[in-house]
Amino acid sequence: MNASRIKELEALRGLSILLLLALHSEVFDPLIFGEALKDLALFVASFLLGSFFFLAGYFTEVSLSRPNRNVLQFVWSKFIRIYPPYWMALLLFIFVMGYTLKRPDLLAYILNLQAVFSPVFIKPVLTLWYISMLVVFYILYGGMMLTIRSSLGLLVASVAVLLIASWLHVTWGFFDPRFFQYYLIFLAGVFFCRFEYFRIRLLRWNIFIKLLLAILSVVFFQWVVNATYPMVHVVYLLAVDFFILIWILLWLAIFRSRLGDWSFWAWLSTASFFAYLIHRPIWRVIDTLFGLEADLKTVLIHLIPGAILALVIGYYLQLGYDRLLAVLHLK
Repeated sequence: MNASRIKELEALRGLSILLLLALHSEVFDPLIFGEALKDLALFVASFLLGSFFFLAGYFTEVSLSRPNRNVLQFVWSKFIRIYPPYWMALLLFIFVMGYTLKRPDLLAYILNLQAVFSPVFIKPVLTLWYISMLVVFYILYGGMMLTIRSSLGLLVASVAVLLIASWLHVTWGFFDPRFFQYYLIFLAGVFFCRFEYFRIRLLRWNIFIKLLLAILSVVFFQWVVNATYPMVHVVYLLAVDFFILIWILLWLAIFRSRLGDWSFWAWLSTASFFAYLIHRPIWRVIDTLFGLEADLKTVLIHLIPGAILALVIGYYLQLGYDRLLAVLHLK
């Protein structure tokens, strides 16, 4: 993996966490951007979350391609990186955000499997549903990729799993609808890493072609949204996944320029995971301390000082957690 590719991926992750903090501050609300852009939050959310899942797929392939990588090593690396920080965040959501969870449902939350059972059987926890979805993808794709190295075999197995999950969703209500929106995005990240020739060709496409496709993807997605297709409808999934992938490709191409050389992106990339987990509890503390109401002033406080504080704390928490794992020889 050469340095320029790392640069581009770090920048994409950095951009995504900035967009997420802006989204959760509610700055994309129609009251601010106007009714004409009432769906802007949906577009931003789809792109940034799609970017996170795409990157997760990419680095899963990197991880499993290492020599002598076995099942236990893969499982342990994901567990130790995700679960202790997630449990910390879950406690913050309960004791700071005031979330109440039904006792019979606690095991699903502790195991981080709410994406399988919400929203029919248990309620999704705001923001933390993404971590659960990520774990489910790691389980499904990790299992497939550890046993199937053929790309065609992986594609066939992935489609088979998707069909089974669709049947379980329609018949019993399993799997959060957002599972289907990002399922193939994760696989796209795997293949983007695996097929270097096609990756380079795609990134070298003329920027005007990428811009044209990006605009077309917005038009198509907006048409589907206006047509009120359900989130799990095949037309909706085609539109949103096309939109996500084209905009990821566009930004990766942009970050191949000097823009991607900014060290700021690497700093944001490091801060992103913990900032994602803790920004809402931090904002709740700020709101409580200063008696903030749900208005434009609060949006701006969350967007600027609140987001900066979450990123700084997230950065040092990540560094501290990495050092703790190293001292304890857990990584």
